[in-house]
Parts: sequence; C-alpha cells; structure tokens
Amino acid sequence: ITHSICGSCRDNVLFQMGVELREFLDSLKLPIVVVNREGTIVTGNDQARKLLRKGLPEIEGYQGGEVFECAYARLPEGCGNTMHCSGCTIRKTVMRTHETGRSFSRVPATLNQDNPEHPKKNQLLISTERLTDLVMLRIDEMEAGDTAQPLPTPDSDTASLNRCR
Repeated sequence: ITHSICGSCRDNVLFQMGVELREFLDSLKLPIVVVNREGTIVTGNDQARKLLRKGLPEIEGYQGGEVFECAYARLPEGCGNTMHCSGCTIRKTVMRTHETGRSFSRVPATLNQDNPEHPKKNQLLISTERLTDLVMLRIDEMEAGDTAQPLPTPDSDTASLNRCR
C-alpha cells in the first residue's frame, strides 16, 4: 500500500511529518479502511466512504462485515462468529497481516452481500499492510455482479513515501 517502505521507516517519517492518519489515507487514490486486531474498522479514507456509500459514523467502530454489508454478518452470531467467517478471505488476510506483519497484494476475494440464503457475490482484489498495531485494507478492484467499480490504478502518486533502503 505504501509501496514496500519498511514499517519503522514509514512510522518514523509519518510521525516526523506530523501527518494525521486520516489525512494520509485521504491523500491515497484507492479505497482503504484501517482495521484493528478485533476486526473493527478504525477509519476509512474518502475513497472507501464513496465506494461503501457511508459516512465515518457508519464505518468507525463497526466490524468489517457490518461495514461491507456481508450477508453473514446479519446472522444472529454476528460478524466474525459464523461458520462462514472462518473461510472469509478478507478476514483471513487482514488477521494474517496482524499476526505476521506480512503484506499481501491483490488477493482475490469474494464478498457475499444481501440475503444469507441467496447472497449476491462480489469479486474483489484486496491488499493489506500492517501499520503499527493496525492493518490497512485496500480495495484494489471490486466487481459487483455484472457491474465493475472502476478504481484508479495504484501509481507513484498513491504513496507519499518511496521505497526504504
């Protein structure tokens, strides 16, 4: 997401620049949400809010499945607690990044929305990167049924930092 800058350099540069997390995220051109270890969305950038058609009050403090309107998050067990959640690529990728610090790029994932018995399947490509105790989840592409959401291509403008050496 930050084009492979090492974690300590990234955190140090952002701290020295005095950049607020939301300000940094809003400068990026692709949709990004920030997720804590419990799977709760901490914040999202402007592009994520546009894609999700939600404001910050509808994103911050909610489980990822609730924010992305996963069909299974509506079940009585709730997001992260159904039998479907253990196979969720989005959840597994975010949690693996939390656990290992490993970044993932353009991982294919399916998001089931609407009715749990007959979910609408959306195809996504996601990327993750750990930022201290949080994970940035980027939506690289999203295709809902027959309609693809055009998203900008990551380029050098999406990161304010260059590769650490």
